[in-house]
Amino acid sequence: MAAMDPDVLEMPADSGVGLMPYFTHIGRWARTEIDGLSDEQLDFDDQAPSNEWMWWSIRRQVSHIAWVSLIFSKRRCGALLWPDGDIPEPIKWSEHHQGRNHKHGLRLDPALFWEIPDLLDKLDLGLSWIRRVVAENSIETFRAMSESRHSTHFWDDAITVLPRGAWHDPDDDRVIVNNLECAIWMLFYEMSSHIRTIHRLKEIQGLPTVVDLARFGYLRLPHYWGETDTPAPSVDKL
Repeated sequence: MAAMDPDVLEMPADSGVGLMPYFTHIGRWARTEIDGLSDEQLDFDDQAPSNEWMWWSIRRQVSHIAWVSLIFSKRRCGALLWPDGDIPEPIKWSEHHQGRNHKHGLRLDPALFWEIPDLLDKLDLGLSWIRRVVAENSIETFRAMSESRHSTHFWDDAITVLPRGAWHDPDDDRVIVNNLECAIWMLFYEMSSHIRTIHRLKEIQGLPTVVDLARFGYLRLPHYWGETDTPAPSVDKL
């Protein structure tokens, strides 16, 4: 599959463009790469401390992408998607959240969502919510919706590929502020980085990859592309 122009996959440097990412790519890329894989190939991993990037199997990568699509939709876009508070419950929200004490390890409950069709079903749902947010709201709305959080090593790394939308609080350098425009692009970059990890897990098993990924977003950084064995910066607070 021919590589796409990375310029259409990047948050535009010109703030007047107002371009938002095209999340249909994620579902298509995921399906294309896992099509026809056996359970053994889907579940291949390596838990050696020196191989952190291999700790999550292809199946777990897909589960995480589905998880984050749902969690992000509810946490960052819930007020836009369900202004009356009628939030659907395709998963048990109390068991799926961000933070240190996430019950299922940043993935969907493996006891309920293990088979690939079930994982893709939840991924499709999450992506449909995000596409709806992007289609139904203006860029001005996204830029007006900001949140603050304690900065991490990850944030200090990620901010280097973002032309705008994330900044350190001028009163406290340990606090990062980001708006929803930036957060949606970061979500697209994160999902794409997991597609790249699926590539790497296939390559190490001697399996061909299909999607010719361009280097954009986080994939421009060496630890996300796989040019170094050094793991990506941690989410530990600064």
